[in-house]
Amino acid sequence: MSLNSGVSTNTVKTALDEVFMQSYDGDQAPEEARASDSVIFQQESSDKSAEIMEVFAGVGKWETRAELQDVPSDNPSVDDQKTFTISNYAKSVDISKNFFDDDMHSTVSRMIKDMGEMARISQDDTAMSLFRNSFTTETTVDGQAWFSDSHTNRNGDTVDNLETGVLTEASLETLIISLREQLNQRGVVRGANPHCLLVPPALYKDASEILESELRSATADNDMNVYSAKYGIFLKQSPYLGAAAGGSDTAAFLLGRNHSAYRFVRQGIGTDLVSYEYQRNNAYIYKGEYRETLGALTYEGAVATNGTV
Repeated sequence: MSLNSGVSTNTVKTALDEVFMQSYDGDQAPEEARASDSVIFQQESSDKSAEIMEVFAGVGKWETRAELQDVPSDNPSVDDQKTFTISNYAKSVDISKNFFDDDMHSTVSRMIKDMGEMARISQDDTAMSLFRNSFTTETTVDGQAWFSDSHTNRNGDTVDNLETGVLTEASLETLIISLREQLNQRGVVRGANPHCLLVPPALYKDASEILESELRSATADNDMNVYSAKYGIFLKQSPYLGAAAGGSDTAAFLLGRNHSAYRFVRQGIGTDLVSYEYQRNNAYIYKGEYRETLGALTYEGAVATNGTV
């Protein structure tokens, strides 16, 4: 069907949306990290302009009791609020009516493909900024950087979820031990299991070899690779973590299932088409918008190395 001004606006929009979404969902590198990835972000929906979350310190460990003794009680506590404010992201492009009249399909397609790709890039780049800024300006409810050696939990303990050193088998083991022995808000060792290793492209090859080699990587021994055989850690990479995007080529992040990085979606990607009849310049306006926010509530369930020697 020819896309010209004689075609209904709904038909034109449907055709443009197909091109837009193909580009938005486009090709990905192996194990590409996306904003929508439920391994990397706790995905939540929102029905308001801001979400307020509080730190929860649950009950302590269970206690023994004598046969007729009262059942030991405990008092969970909730405190330290953090507000996640929803942001609007939008873009529009004018498409000349003459393009449709003259069947300039390739020109229109290139415009819409670029718009769809930029929507994906904007979403993923913003999502990964949470990690790029995690050693500095991305703070948790205790006022410390997300990855810091001086977090304070509700029990008054100091908790360190920041390591140093480049990514090696030994430094990954350090991260795993740190995560496994991390104290929760009540001061109890939670025993979180490593679930995902997130790295920039510069570390992807090394991380793949460490995690996925049948035997231990970079050794002459025939020792079992415990990371592939026992832990089953997911590997994810993103170009928006590296130095080229303002991040680091040496930092790596290890997340458990119970980590506290949240993504609240108020409105998913949506598009509209304003027909040329309503414009002074006889141009269609194709526009898109989404509304969401991201943030780290607490240190829990996540550790990282900043990659410094």
